[in-house]
Amino acid sequence: MASGRYKRAPYCKTRIDLAFVIDSSRSISRNDFEKQIQFVNDIVDFLDVGSDETRVAAVSFSNHLFPQFGFNDYTTKTDVLGAINGIKHSMGDATRTYLALEHTHQTLFAPGNGERPDVVDVVVVLTDGATNPGSYDRLTGSQGKQKTQNEAAKIKERGAFIFAIGVGRGVDVNELNGISSDPDQRFTIQVSGFNELNSDEVKQMLLKRACVEIETTPAPTPAPTTTPKQKTEDCKELLADIFFVLDQSSSIKTEANFNKTLHFVTGVIDYLQVSPSETQVGALKFSDKPEMQFHLTDYTDKQEAASAVSRIKWKGGNTYLDKALRMLRTEGLNKAYGSRDDVPQIAVIITDGVSTNPYETKKELAKLHSLNYLLFAIGVGPYRDPAELARIANDPDNVFEVESPNGLQAIRESLVTRIVPRV
Repeated sequence: MASGRYKRAPYCKTRIDLAFVIDSSRSISRNDFEKQIQFVNDIVDFLDVGSDETRVAAVSFSNHLFPQFGFNDYTTKTDVLGAINGIKHSMGDATRTYLALEHTHQTLFAPGNGERPDVVDVVVVLTDGATNPGSYDRLTGSQGKQKTQNEAAKIKERGAFIFAIGVGRGVDVNELNGISSDPDQRFTIQVSGFNELNSDEVKQMLLKRACVEIETTPAPTPAPTTTPKQKTEDCKELLADIFFVLDQSSSIKTEANFNKTLHFVTGVIDYLQVSPSETQVGALKFSDKPEMQFHLTDYTDKQEAASAVSRIKWKGGNTYLDKALRMLRTEGLNKAYGSRDDVPQIAVIITDGVSTNPYETKKELAKLHSLNYLLFAIGVGPYRDPAELARIANDPDNVFEVESPNGLQAIRESLVTRIVPRV
C-alpha cells in the first residue's frame, strides 16, 4: 500500500485516464521492483480515483506482455492499489517495450474499454533499460527500438501524453525522448536509481506535470476514432476453424471466476463472422476429464455460439490438459467433426495452472504442432506456468498472461488482432 508519508506532494484532483507501463525485466532486482511498485502506488494514492474521477489502468512487460487491468476493472482507489500491489516481477530476459505500448493503444485506449473521449489520456512508461527484443522476435536491437518508437507515436497521435521515466544508467536517453511527448524536458524524466525514483522530489514532479502543467500543454490532434469493430475489420474476411479449450479446475476457486472466462470467450466470438462458409467455432472444457461443449458445426451464427458458451457450467477438479488436447485433436479440430482442409485450424487454450500430467501434455502438444495447428495460450492467475504456456503456443507472441480473470477483457482485442494476421 502507499506509505502516505509524502505530505509535500500535491493532491491531484484533475480528472485523467492514466495508464502505467511497467518494466518487469530481470535487470531490475526484486527490491528495486518493489520500489517501482511503491512509486506507482504513491502516485495513485494522490489521485481522486473513481468512475467519474481519474481512472487507472496498467500493463507490465519484459520478454512477454503482461496485461494487468483496464480502466473499467476497478472503480475505487482501494481496489486499484490492491491490483497494483498484485503485479508480479516476471524477470524476463528481454525488454519488449513495444508490446506494452501496442497493448496500450490497441486495448487499454480502445473504445468501449473505459477510456473517456472528454478526459485527458496520460501514459507513464517506467523502464530501467533500452528496448531489447532478445530471441523472441526476428528483430535486431535497432529494429526493436524503432518499433517502440512507432508504437509510442500511435499513442501520441490519438492525443495522449506520454511521460517516459528512465531509471539507472542502462537507459537510452534518445529512446526515452522518442517515447515521450514534447517537449522532452517536461515529459522525459531521468533518475539515477530506484531510490531516487521513490523520492518526494520525483513524485512531486510527475504529479505536478501530469495534473497541472499538462492542462497548459497543447495535445496532438487525435487521429479519427475507430470502434473495435472497425479496427478488426479483417475479421469479416477471416476463414478459420477456431476451438476454445477452457480450464475448469478447482484452482479457479469460484464459478464467478469461471464465468469471467466465458465472458471473455463470448467477447472474442463477437468479433468473428460465424457461419458454415466463414469462421466456425467450437468449445470444450476440462479438469479431471475433458467434456465437449459443442462442435464446429453445431452453431451457424455468433449469437447461437456465444449463447452456448454462456451456458457452460463450472465443475472443478484437476488439470488434465493432456486429455483436453487429445480431445481437441480427435473430436474438435478434426474432419470427422466438421473441420475443413482449406482453412487454418486454431485453438485458444485458457488455463490457470500447471498440467497435472506434464509428460503426457508434452506428447499431445507435439502431435498438435506436427499438424500445423495455430495454438494460443492464455495463462490466468498466480498459479500459471510461463514455461508450459510457451510450450503450448507456436510462437512467443501467441502467449498471453494475466494476473486474474479480471484481466482477461484487457487482452481480448490483442488476441483477435494476433489471430487475424496469422491467417
